[in-house]
Amino acid sequence: MANGVPTVLTFRDILDAQAAAALLEAEGIECVLANEYLVGMAWTYSTAVGGVQLQVAPDRAEEALALLAADESSSLAELEADLPARKGDDACPRCGSEDVTLIRWSRYAAAAMLFVPLPLFIWRNRVKCRSCGNEWRSPDA
Repeated sequence: MANGVPTVLTFRDILDAQAAAALLEAEGIECVLANEYLVGMAWTYSTAVGGVQLQVAPDRAEEALALLAADESSSLAELEADLPARKGDDACPRCGSEDVTLIRWSRYAAAAMLFVPLPLFIWRNRVKCRSCGNEWRSPDA
């Protein structure tokens, strides 16, 4: 506890601490992240300084812990159920398989430019079916 402000939770990673702080602030609970910048600059110090500490006012500590402990996975399942069904755009036009992968030619072009001093413009993305080997240009690739 620093300056009379209790630490509700500690986090090893800054992003987890910031997500928890955003949740509390969205619910109207003011909070502070202690050691946020120190861990951000030297993440190896995280364990040595006690991690990123989420601190709230003493009178709101129990409320903050209850909010952070709440399981919201059921609301996520409801949101997923509301999403439109997959259109099948990622299916192979030849065999209908959905086992496809995106081929990014920019990696190959960048590697080739290391050996050839001319700029190569092979910046195209294609989709390849792993089942039948068919390749095609995706409309959004």
